[in-house]
Amino acid sequence: MLAIYRFDDKTGQLNQQSRISPGVWINVVDPTPAERQQLQDKAKLSEAFLLYGLDPDEGARYEYDEDNDSHLFIFDMPIVTRDARKKVVYETAPLAIIITNTAVITINGEPIPLLSLFAEGKVSNFDPRRQNRSVLQFLYQISISYLTYLRDLNKAREANENKLQRSLRNEELYGLMGIQRSLVYFMMSLRTDRNVLEQLKRSNPLGLDEDDQDFLEDTIIENQQAIEMAQISNSIINETADTYSSIINNNMNGVMKFLTSYSILLTIPTLVFSFYGMNVHLPLADMKVSWIITIAISVVIAVVLAFQFWRNKFF
Repeated sequence: MLAIYRFDDKTGQLNQQSRISPGVWINVVDPTPAERQQLQDKAKLSEAFLLYGLDPDEGARYEYDEDNDSHLFIFDMPIVTRDARKKVVYETAPLAIIITNTAVITINGEPIPLLSLFAEGKVSNFDPRRQNRSVLQFLYQISISYLTYLRDLNKAREANENKLQRSLRNEELYGLMGIQRSLVYFMMSLRTDRNVLEQLKRSNPLGLDEDDQDFLEDTIIENQQAIEMAQISNSIINETADTYSSIINNNMNGVMKFLTSYSILLTIPTLVFSFYGMNVHLPLADMKVSWIITIAISVVIAVVLAFQFWRNKFF
């Protein structure tokens, strides 16, 4: 699918159109063979860049095509999906942003909700004719979207921790594990995105003016803030996991100590009764109240032993 947008000076908004013309933004989602050929012919998009954009495993990077005078930015962005149990999962996916002499092109295999903000005019001052600023706006919105998702992950983490304080259940532990996996994805993608931003700042392949360089600096700051937030959240989860692992071990030790102590106490009557259950002549065996005396002996020994266990805090 090709969605072609052009900025209208009269309305100050993006309007969708059907043909490719200079100064447009083309949002490409899983294009057909005919649409791919149209992009190559009308938008001067190289086949290599098109394939890079459709590859879900591409890593974040910058590349320049001298033959077509086009720039390729692959930037990892956060996405929300659902697993087999319908649970929300936060992952990352590459977004290709390409500048040609004709258009600014974004390519992905699946529809991206973030790009709808641009299509619906919710991003101020977005004009595809200003190609450099348009690319920077894409990169900036992706960077701040990480912060939004990280806040959601932090809220989910805090909710799981509150539940764990009331009851140690596997479901909450699995929830923390899923959050930590998302944080690992975010940290790796944010670091590779940071490399792209640093390269753009260092070499300035787009020839950014002073205003655009300031805007790029803002994007780098947002990226760094997201990296730090993800690292802090991941550290908290690691410490939380270690803490609850120690709690579980302590609880298990307490249970085992309790059971061991009571099994020893219950062994005392068995030993006494075993002696008096032998077919030999034993003291007190001829008395009518010998069974009461036997029970009393067992109780006294068990009470004395229990008192010693209690003094030593065995239970």
